Amino acid sequence: MRTLQAAALLVVAAPAFADQLFLRESEVPRALFGDHVTSVRKTLELSPPEIAELSKVLERKIEIRNYPYLEVHAEGAEKPVLGQIFLMDVIGQSLPITFAVGVKPDGTLQDIQVMVYREPHGDEIREKRFRAQFAGKKLQDPLVVGKDIDAISGATISSTSAAYAARKGLALADLLQRRMAGKR
Repeated sequence: MRTLQAAALLVVAAPAFADQLFLRESEVPRALFGDHVTSVRKTLELSPPEIAELSKVLERKIEIRNYPYLEVHAEGAEKPVLGQIFLMDVIGQSLPITFAVGVKPDGTLQDIQVMVYREPHGDEIREKRFRAQFAGKKLQDPLVVGKDIDAISGATISSTSAAYAARKGLALADLLQRRMAGKR
């Protein structure tokens, strides 16, 4: 009976871990592209050849066909497109991390933000000093932890997940840009 009581006490005393929400979808455009922006939520639906191409570029089998993204515009009469923000879950150590990856029209990475973090540690990947190393990266850059991205000590898996999210966002933006260029 004492063992059962001790076990019950441990369960009650153990801290419950909940998702850490850092950024809501409505806050993402301003967080990545600054004030005075608006956005339109869209979905990029990939064709089977595009899925195969994405799998090749990312060197992983991709099965997801639909990717939500925000098309970001400057406020005002002209409303030029400032870029796209791809919203995606990438597996961390054992749970998904929700990222927002902002890409400019020229194919460079604007910023990457953690929207929801579900792991018990490693959320330092959301800090500006870590994220800053992604700014200006292109799809042709390696985006590999230990090569051109420095990992956060004690958060190597989360750092690798962020690098993968950045690379995937750049690849999706490239597919979208080529698709749009073909429609002109």
